[in-house]
Amino acid sequence: MFTLRFAFKNIISRKSSLVIILFIAFSIAIMVMANAVFDGTGNGIEKTFSTSFTGDVVVRPKTDFPMSLFGDETPVTGELSELPRIIPYNNVIEYIKAQDELEDCVSQLTGQAALKIGDINKMAVLFGVDSDDYFRIMSGISIVEGSTYIPGNKGVLINRTMQQKLHDECSIDVKPGDEVQFISSNGSSYTLRGGVISGIYEYRVHNDLQDNIILCEPETVRSLLGIESMASGTLDIDKSHSSMIDDFDNMDDMFGDDSLFGDDSLFSDDTLSGTENSFENSEVVEAGKTAGEGEFIEAEDSVDTTWNYIICKLKPGENHDRFIKKLNAYFKKAEYNVTAVNWRAAAGMSAQYVYWMRLIFNIGIILLIGTGFIVVNNTLIIAAMDRTKETGALRAIGADRKFIAAEYLCETLLLTITAGILGCLLGLLGNQLLVNANITFSNSYLIQLFGGSQLKTVVTLSNLGRGMLLSLVLAIIGWLYPVHIALETSPVVAMEHI
Repeated sequence: MFTLRFAFKNIISRKSSLVIILFIAFSIAIMVMANAVFDGTGNGIEKTFSTSFTGDVVVRPKTDFPMSLFGDETPVTGELSELPRIIPYNNVIEYIKAQDELEDCVSQLTGQAALKIGDINKMAVLFGVDSDDYFRIMSGISIVEGSTYIPGNKGVLINRTMQQKLHDECSIDVKPGDEVQFISSNGSSYTLRGGVISGIYEYRVHNDLQDNIILCEPETVRSLLGIESMASGTLDIDKSHSSMIDDFDNMDDMFGDDSLFGDDSLFSDDTLSGTENSFENSEVVEAGKTAGEGEFIEAEDSVDTTWNYIICKLKPGENHDRFIKKLNAYFKKAEYNVTAVNWRAAAGMSAQYVYWMRLIFNIGIILLIGTGFIVVNNTLIIAAMDRTKETGALRAIGADRKFIAAEYLCETLLLTITAGILGCLLGLLGNQLLVNANITFSNSYLIQLFGGSQLKTVVTLSNLGRGMLLSLVLAIIGWLYPVHIALETSPVVAMEHI
C-alpha cells in the first residue's frame, strides 16, 4: 500500500504525467473507434451477402478448381467446366435438415446462358431455385413488380439493376409477363429455352456481383445444361415376367439371347406408365446398392436430387464456424465428396476484392496507431530516465531493488490504466458522434466496402476489452526497460548528479 501511495504522489507531482495519460488515451480512443467501424462494416458486408445470395453456410461438391455460387471461377479462355453435383443428395440434405442449428435451407443449380430479349443478347448467371424457399431465406431481396413464379410455369425473376440497364443501354422495357429466351452453348451445339418473367426483384444493398443474376425454375437450368429429367418412382414389372430373370446365372447370359425381347408386353405402355425411360447423367442415380444376398434396392431418383449447392440459414446466435466443422466432420466420416464453406468462400473470388480493400484500410489504421504507441513508449522511457536522481536517492537511503521495481510498475500501471479507461470513454463518445452524423455513401465501391450506404459502427465489450488489454501491454513494455535502467544505475553515480 505504501508503494502505491508513493507512486501516486510521484505521478501527481510530475507535469509530464498528464501529457502521457492524454497521449495514451487518444491512441486507445482511435483504436476503439477504428475497431467499431471495422466490426460494423464487417457485420454489414456479411449480412449483405448472406441475406442476398450466399446464406450463412453453403454445402457444395469438392472440386479441384475454385467454385463459387456463380460456378467455375478458373480463369480460362476455353469452355467452362461442368459443375459437379451433390452426391448423394438425399443423404446430405436429410442430415442437414436434422441439425438443431439450422433454421432453413434451399437447394440451388447454377448455369450460365445468354439472355435473349428481342435482338439483344446479355450474358447472365442463372440460379435455379424454388422461389418461395429462396425468398424466405434471403431477407435482403424483395419483389418490387409482379410475383414469384409458380413451379411448372417456366418462371423467371430479373433483378431491378438488370431491368434498368436494359432500359438505359438498350432501350428495352422489361416487365412481368414478357417472354424471354436463354441460349446455352454446349460444345458445338446450342440449347434454346424460353421463359416468362413473373416478377422484378431488387437487393436491399446493391453489389456488382448481383447485376447478372437471374432467378428461374430449376427445370429450366437443367434443360439448358442437358440434365435429363427423371421422374420419381420405380419401374413396375409384372410378376409373371420378373421370373425370367431367375433363368439366367449372370448378366451376360441375359443379353446373349435375342429371344428375351421377343415379348413386347414386358415394355408395354401399361407397364411403363408414368415413367420416363431416360437414364443419361447417371452420376445422380444412386444405383447398384444391395441390402443383402438376393435382395436389391431399386434405384430411386427425381429431378429434385440434381443440385449443385445447398444454401443454409442458421438460427440467430449460432456459431457458423462450429456448424461448418460439424458438417465437414460428418461428410468426411461418411466419405461424401462434399464440403461446407462460409459465405465468403461461397461468394467466390469476385467478392474477394472487397475483403482486400477492407484489409488495406485496416492495415493503414493499424500503422497509424502503432506509430503513436511507439511515441508513447518512448515518452515513458524518457520519463524514467529523468528520474535517475530520485532513484539514486531512494537506493542511498536503503530502498532495495524489489521496491524500486514495484514502485516503477505501480506508476506505469496507474498511468496506462487511467489512460485506458479515459481512452475507452473517449472512443465511446467518438463512436456516438459518428452514429449521430449519419454518414452516407453514394460511391458503389464505398457501399460495398462498408456493407451499406450508411456508415454503421458497433462498439462491443470485446472492443473495449482490447483497448484495456492494450493499455496493460503498454504498461509492461513501458516498465521493463526503464526499470532496467534504474536498477543498473549505481546509487553513488546517481547521487553525484544531485
